[in-house]
Amino acid sequence: MRTGTPPRQPRQFRQPRLTLGAAAVVTLVGGSLTAAAGPAGPARAAVEPVATPIPLTSVPSDGSTNIRTEVPVSVTAQSGEKLAAVLLAGPDGAAVPGTLNPEGTEWTADSHLKTRTRYTLTATGVAVDGNQVSRTSSFTTFAPTADKQLKFAATAPQNGDLVGVGMPILVQFTHPVTDRAAVEKSLRVVTDPPQPGHWSWLSDARLDWRPESYWKAGTKVRVSLELDGVPAGDGKYGGGDTSFGFTVGRKQLSLVDLTKHRMTVYQDDKQVNSFPVTGGKPGADTWGGTMAVIDKASSVHMQSSTVGFGNEYDIPDVRYAIHLTYSGTYIHAAPWSVGSQGYANVSHGCVGLSMERAAWLFGNTLPGDLVQVVNSPKSVAPGNGYGDWQESWNQWLGGSAVKS
Repeated sequence: MRTGTPPRQPRQFRQPRLTLGAAAVVTLVGGSLTAAAGPAGPARAAVEPVATPIPLTSVPSDGSTNIRTEVPVSVTAQSGEKLAAVLLAGPDGAAVPGTLNPEGTEWTADSHLKTRTRYTLTATGVAVDGNQVSRTSSFTTFAPTADKQLKFAATAPQNGDLVGVGMPILVQFTHPVTDRAAVEKSLRVVTDPPQPGHWSWLSDARLDWRPESYWKAGTKVRVSLELDGVPAGDGKYGGGDTSFGFTVGRKQLSLVDLTKHRMTVYQDDKQVNSFPVTGGKPGADTWGGTMAVIDKASSVHMQSSTVGFGNEYDIPDVRYAIHLTYSGTYIHAAPWSVGSQGYANVSHGCVGLSMERAAWLFGNTLPGDLVQVVNSPKSVAPGNGYGDWQESWNQWLGGSAVKS
């Protein structure tokens, strides 16, 4: 900056225009042009470059690249100055939340960053005399290699689904997760109306969220899985985000009594139907316990070799199949066993009904509807399908890596 008499046709400092014969103090700090009125004096008084020092230090430094997503972003005001405002944002303009210390001298980002993202950091400092300066810097985060990315292998329910009151929220990852707490904290569930619930790890690569009790009918649920950039341990980082929403329908519970060979269907706690059934024969018993329906299909090709029964059966068109476990348990039409339905358990573990009765149940079943099997010698594991309801609430909370 030059001092002395301004040139006849000024270009640099036309604004702001000074009035009332005041001398000007013009300061160019951090790329910002400011002007302040000084004591009254001749209109020809010299313009002096007086800068209020407001040292602002930011981390990472301006222009940095390949920044790890867990690097703490901070801005510090020194020499008695204060921070008036700080904004850290990506290209979409969404602000990264942060915390200002009680002294007002240091701001720190509260969360991890996303990968492959250019961030802009704008900070405004205030000097003791009230002058302000704003500084802007930018940096870019790194791109993890494919083998270091943790992604979603599967999520459920699907966006827009209508589900039963027993439906959990399932998240399956592509790799085992070492830092379970960091990953769990990045996953959010919002329910309307609000209902208590929690995440629980069913394996090193799967965690589910379920309410403490069954969902309330009519609940609307929004799931935000903000995994991108999360340090997941073992050198891996979250490789993407996803979100979805679903709605909970009416309550339906199908009670299967293997001793009585009968299924009783309740909707909103009122009996609506009852069928004779057959369950798994001794040695191939139907899994007992409370399960939620995974999905359903009008036709399924069932082969005994896929579920550990050798070559005992191969049926290409099993109708009205309602899926209960990953190990191959279904409720389905079994016209070949109608003579045993209501009298004996003769299947390889599935629950069999007549064609007509299976069609009715199929048409009235949602994913997440409850099926409770009683009088079985064995119990389904929580991770074998949607057996989440096998655990008490305290057991469920024990599977979380984030303790409330």
